[in-house]
Amino acid sequence: TDDFGDTGADGTLEAGGSNITVTAGFYIVTLDLESLTYTIEQADIYGVVGSGYNDWGAAGPDFSFTPLSNNIWVAEIVALVDGEIKFRKNNTWTEDFGDTGANGTLDAGGDNIAVTAGNYRIILNLTDSTYQLNKIN
Repeated sequence: TDDFGDTGADGTLEAGGSNITVTAGFYIVTLDLESLTYTIEQADIYGVVGSGYNDWGAAGPDFSFTPLSNNIWVAEIVALVDGEIKFRKNNTWTEDFGDTGANGTLDAGGDNIAVTAGNYRIILNLTDSTYQLNKIN
C-alpha cells in the first residue's frame, strides 16, 4: 500500500510525504495518480436560515446541509420554532431559495417558507428544484 502526502504543500504528491493540512468543511478533492498531483477546492454549503431557526443569522450560523450526492442535500434533525425559513448558499444572500407558490418548489429569491415548531429532516434537490420538510416529531 502506498502512502502519499505533499511535503512541499505544492499540489504534488510524494510517497511518504507530509500530511496535507485542511480546515473543517466540505471539499472537492481531485487526485491524479498518473501525474502525482491533486487539487482541493472548498465546496459550496447550503443552510437553513430564518425566524424559524436562527433569527435570520443574528443568533448564529445557518444549519448546514450535508451533501448526499452531487445535487441532493439533507439537514438532519433541525429544531425549528414557529416562523419562516429560507435556504441559502455559503451563509450569504448571494444565492437563496424560498417557495413562492408554497408547493415544494425551490424558487431563487422566492417567498419565505412558513414552519411550525418541531424537529425536521429537510431535503433539497437542486436537480429538480424541490425540497421536502419532513417533521420527525
